[in-house]
Amino acid sequence: MRNAFTVRAVLKQLPVRIESATAYGDRLLLGTANGALLVYQVTEPTGDKLPTLSLVDTKKAFARKAIEYLGVIKEAGVLVCLADSLVTLYDLHSLSNATPLNNTRGAHVIAMHTGVDHIDNIPTLVSKVAIYGKRRIVVLEWRNAEFFKTFEYSSAEKITAMQFASPGLLTLSTAREFLTLQIPCGQWDDLFPADTSSLRTLAGSFGAGSIYGRPDEGVHGPGSKGGSPDASGPGQQQSAPGTGSANATASAGGTGGSSSMWGSWTLGLAGSSTETKTTISRMPGERLLLCHKDIGVFINSAGKLCRQEYAEPMSFMRAPSGITYTSSYAIAISTDAGSPSPQPSSTNRPPMSPRDAKFNVEVRNIATQALVQALFLSEEQPLHVFNGPGGKQVWAIGMNTVWRLIPIPIQQQVEDVLAAGQYDEALSLVAQSDNILESEKEELTVKIRWLRARWLFREQAKYEDALSEFTDLGATPTEAIALCPERVAGDLAEDISDIESDYDHDAEQGADRSEDPKSKEEVADGAGDVGKKLLEPLEPASKKKTKPKQVLWKDALYAVMRYLTEHRRWLQQAIAESKREIEYVVRVLEEEDDDDDQDDDEDDGEDGSTRDRKASSKPASGRWQSKRQGSYSDDEGDSLPHVRLKRLAFSLEKMKIPVAAMARVVDTTLLKVYLECSPGLLGPLLRVKNHCDVEQSEGLLIEHKRYMELVDLYNGKGLYRNALQLLQTQGMAEAHQSSLRGTFSIVRYLLRLPADQYELVLEYARWPLQIGLKREQAKHATAEDGVAAESTNNKDASGGSDDEDEDWPKPAEIVSMVFADDRPAAVAFPRPRVASYLRQLSLKLAVQYLTYVFDTWHDQTPALHDDMVVAYLGLVEEEEDQANEHDLRRQLQQFLRSSRQYSPERALARLPDDMLFEERALILSRLGRHEQALCLLVFSVTDLTLAEKYCVDNIDNCANVFVLLLGILVSQPPSDIADNEAEKIRTGSLRDQEESSSNDGSQISVETTRSKIHRRFAGHLLSKYHQNIPANDALRLLPSDMEFTHDIFVYLRGQLCALDQEMRVSNVVRNLRIGEDFQAKRQLQRLQSGYVVVSDTRTCPQCLKRIGSGTAFAVIPPRGKGSSEAPSVVHYSCWQRQKSAMKLAEAAAKSTSDSPAGSTHDEPNVDSDLTPTTRFDLKWT
Repeated sequence: MRNAFTVRAVLKQLPVRIESATAYGDRLLLGTANGALLVYQVTEPTGDKLPTLSLVDTKKAFARKAIEYLGVIKEAGVLVCLADSLVTLYDLHSLSNATPLNNTRGAHVIAMHTGVDHIDNIPTLVSKVAIYGKRRIVVLEWRNAEFFKTFEYSSAEKITAMQFASPGLLTLSTAREFLTLQIPCGQWDDLFPADTSSLRTLAGSFGAGSIYGRPDEGVHGPGSKGGSPDASGPGQQQSAPGTGSANATASAGGTGGSSSMWGSWTLGLAGSSTETKTTISRMPGERLLLCHKDIGVFINSAGKLCRQEYAEPMSFMRAPSGITYTSSYAIAISTDAGSPSPQPSSTNRPPMSPRDAKFNVEVRNIATQALVQALFLSEEQPLHVFNGPGGKQVWAIGMNTVWRLIPIPIQQQVEDVLAAGQYDEALSLVAQSDNILESEKEELTVKIRWLRARWLFREQAKYEDALSEFTDLGATPTEAIALCPERVAGDLAEDISDIESDYDHDAEQGADRSEDPKSKEEVADGAGDVGKKLLEPLEPASKKKTKPKQVLWKDALYAVMRYLTEHRRWLQQAIAESKREIEYVVRVLEEEDDDDDQDDDEDDGEDGSTRDRKASSKPASGRWQSKRQGSYSDDEGDSLPHVRLKRLAFSLEKMKIPVAAMARVVDTTLLKVYLECSPGLLGPLLRVKNHCDVEQSEGLLIEHKRYMELVDLYNGKGLYRNALQLLQTQGMAEAHQSSLRGTFSIVRYLLRLPADQYELVLEYARWPLQIGLKREQAKHATAEDGVAAESTNNKDASGGSDDEDEDWPKPAEIVSMVFADDRPAAVAFPRPRVASYLRQLSLKLAVQYLTYVFDTWHDQTPALHDDMVVAYLGLVEEEEDQANEHDLRRQLQQFLRSSRQYSPERALARLPDDMLFEERALILSRLGRHEQALCLLVFSVTDLTLAEKYCVDNIDNCANVFVLLLGILVSQPPSDIADNEAEKIRTGSLRDQEESSSNDGSQISVETTRSKIHRRFAGHLLSKYHQNIPANDALRLLPSDMEFTHDIFVYLRGQLCALDQEMRVSNVVRNLRIGEDFQAKRQLQRLQSGYVVVSDTRTCPQCLKRIGSGTAFAVIPPRGKGSSEAPSVVHYSCWQRQKSAMKLAEAAAKSTSDSPAGSTHDEPNVDSDLTPTTRFDLKWT
């Protein structure tokens, strides 16, 4: 339990007996047994001052007998007084002008109500007073402070209590049942029997009884049920004494309106009765509490049970004799303080122990129905309890004593509830309270939800619920992160041991206070709290010293992982929307002053080391402590206890936090959680754009040996050099030390680099290329040696088995993957730089790369083509194998033939003088030096067929190339060209087909053989390519002693046929030209035969003006061929204008003809008379 009220006896030991009381405004009216009326002024507590009463007026002869009931209709200015079983109305301000109501004689039960009622759809302030006496109910009604009407109804049964549920519905009780009376129609309806078993059945709790019917009673209560009650206005309940019967509460209050609509709060007083009373009490939210013995149920303003809001009946420990309420609590008094009410046998209800516990005031939470506080007023037995204006004043009345129940500040009550771990109870308390502003209520609710989320995570292991609560509150992810272990939370981690010690310390302090004799009773002018014996069975389990539940960190981390993943999506969406900041709710701890710290040390018994430890703790540690409200007595003076707030000593502020900063915290923590729970998710996190902190993540990944994930992290952060250095280091490690051994991992990573990082690509591609070249050289050397054992050893030393060869790609594969690839980065690399880089490592790699560049990308850069020529030449010079050399030369020749971008001058300068004559000939052809090229092919290469092919290939570039070859064949070799042909003839490798085998090898024989070979090949050329070799050139070149062979005959015959054909074509062309000339002359003659006569009277048909002798004119021929009409003569200027009009008409006609199909337009009709033609020349006369 906890303290909700402190009790103060504001009046005690009065010389007269108090029979009734009521309060309105700042006035308290007491009706005495001798008929006197005492008027007191109430001074509310301010600061640390307690409330006081000051007597301002005494009406000694106010009534002739005891004043049994007092009630106030503030809106109408009426005081209702019941004395001598007669109701009398007084002026409220002067307390005079008595108006007795003679039709109310024998009255003993009164109910009052003030509220807003819609009459004819017009809001009207209605006040009603219901008076029961002599089996008759009299209802008085005021409308807008004016008396309206009196209603009378007969009752067949004796009424024991009544209360207005609404302005038009009166709820009543008899000895057997509860009833309702509709006003003004007078219809009676039965509700339910007035017995405890019926009330339990109606409320849906068949086995429920007193507080012990629920094992979680006490501070726990049944939990937060429904919404927070709407404190629309205060009500009033009173038990009026009568002979053998119980009187009801009179109430003045509004329904659904503001608290100012309530007129008064009244009660009738009498001596205690041993008979069990049935009470009907008003509760907040326009509800009534119908109570029989110790069981009560709630009904609404329509007379219906509130089943959804209250699933169980409200069970009291004692049968209440009077009940009132505040916004949060139902306060019941009982006349029997020593023995509990008899309990029905039930297995769900443990026996009460001890039975001699004393209390006569019971405070319960209306929403949760939990027992909050039990008080024992020791001066005398309280007879009546009622509330004052707005439900904020609670008065308890004895025969000679008046007590004031002062509510403890809501913040302190919340502190006590939170100390017990009852967060639902705290939320219900704040929701019902009307002692704070709405803004403060909202702030306090958010704080409790905040602490509840932490409690669910740490104490209850309900991680999903806790994180969902943080999300609803708009908390920063750091709040959830701080609850995780230090290996995940890092600098945000909280000290769990300190938090546990705080909870344990609170439990110890509570136990110490319960054992302290001074804490057994809260002395307030004779008033005390319940004794230790009653506290023990009601003390909740959460207040006992228990360690927090073992946190299942694995489950917690999985929940945090899902929470952070969802929050990461929100942050990514904010980044996509270009948001720079996001608003979060941030917890800010309030600084404690030194005096409070000193008091804590003295009261809580903490040593200096504990205080220093707490003072040096992190702001996000989340430690709060609550100092329970202590007892007070008159020795303390007229001051209220000092409120100490620890758990709520923080504020929640909305702050805008940069998105990038929050994303960095979330991603880094998510990486830590993945390392603990799901390492397989590290790759998907790090391979995409992330905001992980590089320094922390790097250390964690290295610690867990997650090198591939570390490479992904480096790559996402643009730290390419770090990634490459790591891959190179791991690639050189031993096989059992790293899974990244080899060069394949670094080559694969090079493919991921963007184009602007080509410098890094060139730098770190060198190592795998060099390793690959060394491995190839080792294999080549082993193959030459032919030693199998050494081959095996070399395999083991350089990478091992065939399976390991996949981790050591060949240089050609590396070039194909990194440089000769279609990915955008490889296409964008500077190709001359790459070619030069590869040429330094290996000419083969350069040729491979350049071949891909030319064949795939069709690069026409001259420098690259020059590099290709240089690379081929270098390979040819280095190659020792003739087969490979021949293949390389074939590739070089093919490139020289196909490429038109390399520089022939530079290529020619690179060629050696004593070899590569075919390549030199190809280059010379590019320079147009065909004669020199043919000389090389004939004399140096000694391949006449190749020379013939050369001529065929270059016939388009040089028309007389065959003539040049023919001249070379019949002449001697130049002196500056290597004459390999003579050497071959001399050695016998080249000879004439008709020449005998005998050869003395002399110089004459060499030249003779050469001449025969060349002349025979010259005849072959003349016969095969006679159309490309003019006769005059050929006959001029051929030597006079050349034999007339069949090839010469074929050549001459072809030449003669060509000449004859040419002559025939010339004759045809000449005859066609003669005929064309004759036709032109006849046309000219016909045109010149036409004439016109221009006289002085001839006018222009266009402008109708005379054509003078000195005026320029034009003649327009007649329309159509063979027309008999005479040509027209017009002014030259008119003819020019008509020409312009004609052009416009033609343009319009063309645009019309170009219009879409289906469209119809009328083509302009141009008069042919106005269109000059070439058939008629102009003749000037």
